[in-house]
Amino acid sequence: MKLFRVCLTVLLVWVVACGDSDSEGTPDSGQVRPDGGGGSPDSGGGPPDAGGGTPDSGDETPPDAGGETPDAGEETPDAGGEVPDAGGETPDAGGETPDAGGEIPDAGGETPDAGGETPDAGETPDAGGETPDAGGTPDAGGETPDAGGTPDAGGETPDAGGETPDAGGETPDAGGETPDAGGETPDAGGETPDAGGTPDAGEPPVLSVIDNWGFETWPGALPERWLGSKSNITADSVQKETTLVSEGANAVRLVNPSSTHKRFTTQAKSMRAGRYSCVYQARGTGDIRNAFFDDDYSSYSGYTSLSPDAWKQVAYDFNLADDVFDTFELIFSVRNTSGPHVVVDDVRCVRAAEPCDVVTCASWETCENATATCEPLSGRCNAATDCTEWQACDETHTCVVAEDRCARHADCAGTPQTPVCDTTTHLCVEGDPCAGVTCGNPATTCNPTTGVCELAEGACFTTYDCVGALPACDTATHQCVPASHSSNIIRNGGFEGWSVYSIPYQGDHLIPDYWYGIDNGVADPGTEIKPTRLVPYTTAVHGGSTALQFVVPIQVAERFSSEKFNVPSGNYSCSYRVRGHGSIRHRIYSSGGWSPQTDFIVVDSDEWKPVFFRFTGNVRDWRLFFYPSRSEADRDHLQVDDVVCTKD
Repeated sequence: MKLFRVCLTVLLVWVVACGDSDSEGTPDSGQVRPDGGGGSPDSGGGPPDAGGGTPDSGDETPPDAGGETPDAGEETPDAGGEVPDAGGETPDAGGETPDAGGEIPDAGGETPDAGGETPDAGETPDAGGETPDAGGTPDAGGETPDAGGTPDAGGETPDAGGETPDAGGETPDAGGETPDAGGETPDAGGETPDAGGTPDAGEPPVLSVIDNWGFETWPGALPERWLGSKSNITADSVQKETTLVSEGANAVRLVNPSSTHKRFTTQAKSMRAGRYSCVYQARGTGDIRNAFFDDDYSSYSGYTSLSPDAWKQVAYDFNLADDVFDTFELIFSVRNTSGPHVVVDDVRCVRAAEPCDVVTCASWETCENATATCEPLSGRCNAATDCTEWQACDETHTCVVAEDRCARHADCAGTPQTPVCDTTTHLCVEGDPCAGVTCGNPATTCNPTTGVCELAEGACFTTYDCVGALPACDTATHQCVPASHSSNIIRNGGFEGWSVYSIPYQGDHLIPDYWYGIDNGVADPGTEIKPTRLVPYTTAVHGGSTALQFVVPIQVAERFSSEKFNVPSGNYSCSYRVRGHGSIRHRIYSSGGWSPQTDFIVVDSDEWKPVFFRFTGNVRDWRLFFYPSRSEADRDHLQVDDVVCTKD
């Protein structure tokens, strides 16, 4: 009995060691990992699936799936004599050898791993009861076969799955092989790419020249780039709408129950000349119409009545004859709103292309759309033929009066024997330019050179006309007069009168009469400059015998004021003269408040320079301030003289 057991044991060991030449052994079961990992392929130490072919699973990633490059490289293709990759479809590229050069297919003459073949040499399939290596069932352990779960063959488009379609900048299909289609240029130009995306090339069309045309951007309570300066609808009547929208996430609701229209406009912008076509979507209850503003309001379109139940597309066209710089506003005018009021969205305005859009002209030219050519602007020229017969074209491309021709009497000033311009022939002829000229204002006289009525010498309309030695204008006689004249409302404007005054906290000092106004310095400001910085100046005066010298070598300007007085209603023209070396500015204060602050004038001259300004009267406690600073001794510091203000 013992001998029998020993023989039986030896027999079983021999059977296990030799195995069955036609099978892989016991089918894979729960304890053994199916077809993957680091184990030996399929089972024990048995030979692989068929002949010398690559086994169905093992260390390598399953064919046509995972991270390896599909249908290329050194891997043997899916099947022997079958058409590569797809039933009866044409292989990937022209007449080239499909997918894998002259390599030997997977398994000599065996039936490929698909269809209804007996799986893996007549034995139980690789893993449990699953369907072997075909269809959409995973090869082993739930792994996805061949490419994203799609079987190797059928009607699908080849070379697809998880990889990016043959578009963009990647190399088509694999390595250095020829792209998917013979000699055709792959995926270029404006054609639609292989996988239905946006075309590879070309620029998107301009959707609208209106900024934030879909009302998508709301940095606060108002849509960005809207509610421009020509809007008269209130800000709380412009509301964000997120439910009733035509496109995107937002629209705008306009509220105006009144029968009087209210304007809602874009913010001002520049626009090119041309014809514009606009369409927008609107709905709600109310009326809406359109216009635009460039440097004036255009006429309005007719009103469109809206329905709350459906969007209505509203069209509006307009034409800009010239370029508009920073003033164009598109206008939406609404009235009689109720319920949902008026909701607007998707405002698309485009400019029609014109022949001149591709033509560049010089600054003195304009492009004519009819011919798409550059033509000179009015008064400009490319040659004399572009001007009238009595003009010439100069180097700036401007039409000017030709030599020995004229357009006015002044053009004949160089020919005293012929001082008159005959405007019919544009020739200089004999005569008197002032013949027949009557000047209606006694302050004017005919200029014998120009034949035009001009201010006579010493005459004036306002103080601005008095630029000579006499600084003030007596408007009763239209004559320029000295600063001491009664027409000048500034007392002691010529600084001729000086007296010793007791200055609080400063002692007794010689200062100009009616100046050095002292107030409380807070609500009612007054002089702050030290009286020692004010000096009578007689070396060089503009009028009279004395001027005021400021000795202020410090950088900080110090306030110097006239005494305050009341000014009757009316418009007043003023001036003062200044010379020397330093800086100075002026300002006015009264019951009307402060005047705008003027800039400092830098003075560095021995010549008297006039400074002009204007103000409106009908105020109390009027006073004039000077702010001198930075004076230097090389020109005797700063001097001021002949301060005048006269009523126009």
